This record gives sequence, C-alpha cells and structure tokens, in this order.
Amino acid sequence: MRPEPPGLANERTALAWQRTALSVVVAALVVARLSISRVGLGVVAVTVAGVVLGGWVALEGLGRYRARHGAEGRGRTRGGRATALLTVTVVVVALTELAAIALG
Repeated sequence: MRPEPPGLANERTALAWQRTALSVVVAALVVARLSISRVGLGVVAVTVAGVVLGGWVALEGLGRYRARHGAEGRGRTRGGRATALLTVTVVVVALTELAAIALG
C-alpha cells in the first residue's frame, strides 16, 4: 500500500464532521424551542434523540480521523454508519418541524 500524500485533507474532513454534528444538535434544539408549544412534549424525545445522535456522529467523525491519521489504523476502512445516521437524524428533525407547521 502506498502512503497517503501530505496535506490537511484528513483534518479538514474531521472538522467537517464536527461542524455537521454541531449543526444537527443546534437544529434539533431550535426545532424543539420553536415546536414545543404546537407539538407538545413529544418533541422533547426527538430533541434528545437529535442531540444524542449528533454527538454520536461527532464521535464517529473522530474515529474516522483517528483511523486514517494514526499508524495503527492505516488501511482500515470505516463503514457508512455515520452517514446513514446523519441522514436519519436530519430527516427526523425536519419531519418534526413539518409536523409543527401542519399542527399550527
């Protein structure tokens, strides 16, 4: 296996995962703040799930960084769990806001 070319692509990718995870957490909190009066306490469960899943996506991004950056992780690939989880989280947060709009 040939070595990776020098550069900061791995660091930029890790930062992108962190920004995306933070955006999901903030979006879940904003949706909760704007929707709790219309949807009720059910939005709290979606918010908690969004915060937890956003945190997990951040940890998964950190794991991806360490797998590519550390010598012990070279050559290992990580699955698409973080990408799938991120997609599900964004869809759930969006559906919650759509429900709030439909009910209000």
